[in-house]
Amino acid sequence: MLWKQLSSTWYALSATPWIALAGCGDPGPALPPTVPVTATVTLDGQPLSKALIAFSPEEPGPSSNGRVEAGQVLDLWTNGQKQGVVAGKHRVTIYDDDIESGSIDIVPDRYGKIDGGIEVTVQEEGPNEFTFELKKKK
Repeated sequence: MLWKQLSSTWYALSATPWIALAGCGDPGPALPPTVPVTATVTLDGQPLSKALIAFSPEEPGPSSNGRVEAGQVLDLWTNGQKQGVVAGKHRVTIYDDDIESGSIDIVPDRYGKIDGGIEVTVQEEGPNEFTFELKKKK
């Protein structure tokens, strides 16, 4: 009986390091430094009520995504891991938050296309403050 208890204890203890290491996978390449960005978004002169926003770098690199509420850009995260945006030139796309529910589009489609997106340059040393003035008609 004692042997059975020692044997099961040994198996449990020998498995512990392997279980601990199982969660320590490669996190992937390190993200470049990010900088804070503040922005306001209006549509025909009024604060945009709700939307999603993305900063996509022109050079290869991670994009940043956030949301717009009451005209303010909130929660900008790079790859969902670091707050802020990587410095450099970006194309900014702004699009409706709830596109699958069948709700009426508020943001004109042209602002959600990366090839026609808004160009900005995010500086390594701020301030990085932007105002995006969207128009329903061209």
